Amino acid sequence: MNRRQFVVSSAAATLGTLRSPRTSAVFTGAADPRSKAIYPGVWKLTFGLSESITPVQVRRYEPRIEGLHKLPAVNDCPVSVEGRITSRGYQLRIPLAPKEAVFGLGLQLYSLMQRGKKKTLRVNADPKADSGDTHAPVPFYVTSAGYGILVDTARYATFYCGSEKPKGRHDSQPGSDRATILSSLPEAYRGAGLEQPSEVLVEIPQARGIDLYVFAGPSMRQAVQRYNLFSGGGAMPPRWGLGVWYRVKADYTQDAVLALAEEFRASAMPCDVIGLEPGWQSHSYSCTYLWSKSFPDPKDMVRRLAKDHFRVNLWEHAFTHPDSPIHQPLLPCSGDFEVWEGLVPDFLSPKARDIFADFHAQHHVSLGISGYKLDECDNSDFTGSWSFPEASSFPSGADGEQMHSLFGLRYQDTIQGIFDKRQQRTYGLV
Repeated sequence: MNRRQFVVSSAAATLGTLRSPRTSAVFTGAADPRSKAIYPGVWKLTFGLSESITPVQVRRYEPRIEGLHKLPAVNDCPVSVEGRITSRGYQLRIPLAPKEAVFGLGLQLYSLMQRGKKKTLRVNADPKADSGDTHAPVPFYVTSAGYGILVDTARYATFYCGSEKPKGRHDSQPGSDRATILSSLPEAYRGAGLEQPSEVLVEIPQARGIDLYVFAGPSMRQAVQRYNLFSGGGAMPPRWGLGVWYRVKADYTQDAVLALAEEFRASAMPCDVIGLEPGWQSHSYSCTYLWSKSFPDPKDMVRRLAKDHFRVNLWEHAFTHPDSPIHQPLLPCSGDFEVWEGLVPDFLSPKARDIFADFHAQHHVSLGISGYKLDECDNSDFTGSWSFPEASSFPSGADGEQMHSLFGLRYQDTIQGIFDKRQQRTYGLV
């Protein structure tokens, strides 16, 4: 999690009629959490024995403490939480009041409001249904009651967002009140169970405990603001990154790239960034990160493009081909399965990050390369089952499930570190 890449995609809507009263700050359950306010309006709840490899534990950027202290203090935690260990892992239960809508869980391609849904947060390149599989899942949600919840796990956690009802917990809302509430809801939300009290049930596989963070509002906007500051704050992108991009075909040569750039300027066509597809390398998928023979003088190409105010972006992925100069150094700090005959670097390892970053800094960024598109950071179970399996193990101690959840973020961190050292802004794609 960091200020440049870890983003919640759908939490900041304002719903007016869906606002509900806050629940009480009571902590109960089979394993009472150790809880404390760590920043104004931010509480950390520790249940059982939490894992050491989580988004917060391996983060690159620390919270923006000065920003959190500028926000209004909130004295009481706005929500109650129950936690218990089970034979399947760890389980959390967080109440939902009538009319309390749930948003978030990262990039969800098929839905915005999550109440009434079950979502298993799994990194996946080709989600087929509204199940939680997605390119960028985030175990954070915010509700219209004005608070947010971050479950700090790299496991494939399942969130039942008011979709299940435990035995013995009968509806305390009279039938006439339920009907009144139901009729007052926007039509799109009438099948989500908002007319009665419920709960978010979170199941974290394998875990024997969990750290949970609560972000107070009082509005959803302020809850998300606290979450973003806790995650390191927002990025300050370079202006050129917000301009017009064009990515050339994979078979373009250095001369073809320069000719196209000249045509753009001669035609007064706006373009700020020219991207190269993976064919700029001597081998791609898996990757060598070496310039191919089609680009005999990349330094001169970048210089000439910069003279005409173009930035250059390189497309690659992290799986490292045997012909790459960093393949041998990465052998002891990579996973035990290959992808497309390439090593999977353990980006939780400082040594792996240094090897990877130093090569990119020397052979690309020093020439004037302005950023990267980091491809294949997700995973697929449905289109050929590419990428490493959950059964993988890594020198850092992560298994394949944890690494899939963190791989894209830590890969981005590795590249971001190059530009941080140079005190240079970048704008990357992933």
